Parts: sequence; C-alpha cells; structure tokens
Amino acid sequence: MRRPAGLRRFVFDTGALVGLERGNPDVIEVLERILAGELEGVVPRTVLAEAGRDGTRRVRLAAAFNRARRIRHGSLVIDELTPERAAEIGRKIGECGHDDVVDVNVALCARSSPSGVVDAIVLTGDRDGITRVDGALDRVIIDV
Repeated sequence: MRRPAGLRRFVFDTGALVGLERGNPDVIEVLERILAGELEGVVPRTVLAEAGRDGTRRVRLAAAFNRARRIRHGSLVIDELTPERAAEIGRKIGECGHDDVVDVNVALCARSSPSGVVDAIVLTGDRDGITRVDGALDRVIIDV
C-alpha cells in the first residue's frame, strides 16, 4: 500500500471498517501500525453508526478499540458528533450539494481544524463520495 508522504493520521470510512471485518490486509496493516503507536487513526461516530446498520457485530474493530484502551494511548480515537460538528456537516452539505452525512463527516475529519489543511489519509471504499465533498482529498485517499 502506498500512502502519501508526511501524513501519519488515517480517517476510516465505513468501507474501511467493512474491509477490516473481511480481513483486508491493507486495513489490517494500518490498524496494527496505529495500535503500535506508529500512526494515528480516527473513526468518525457517523461511520460507526453506518457500519452497524446491518446489525453485524464488528468484532475486529471492537477488539482494536479494547486493545487501544488497554495500552492507554490515544492513537485510535472516535471523532464524536458534537453539536458544532453537526452544524459544520450541515454547512458543508449546503456548499457541496452531497447529502451523505457520513461522507461529509469523513471529509471534514481529514482536515485539521481550524486551519483546514489536509492532514490525514482517508481509507474508503467510496472515493467518488468523498471527492464529491472535497476534491482536494483525491490525492490522500487509499481505496480499500
């Protein structure tokens, strides 16, 4: 897997979580490096909600979060859906015209607040959805 140079933070889209459960080696490698403290990972709360829509337990993801808690480092975090983030998502939907809340939230998580600089790699199975929100993210997407 090639990743853009200089970026250490990964944002997981729903497709990445599905890939994790299906044993995608690229997703597993990134997650292992996150849990080893070499990289940072972010899972937006909206992604967790979408990933659970079919009622399937995400065993590998749950194990990863449990492991991260046990080793007590913040290398794998959940980006919470705060009232401020919800308002930001709404504004972005109005700007870009793409009404998929999860795609919009993933795209927003890939940029540093408040500077807006792209500072993360996006692991996704939906490149088109993410780039509809923010075309600049095309260069930092890894398809899974």
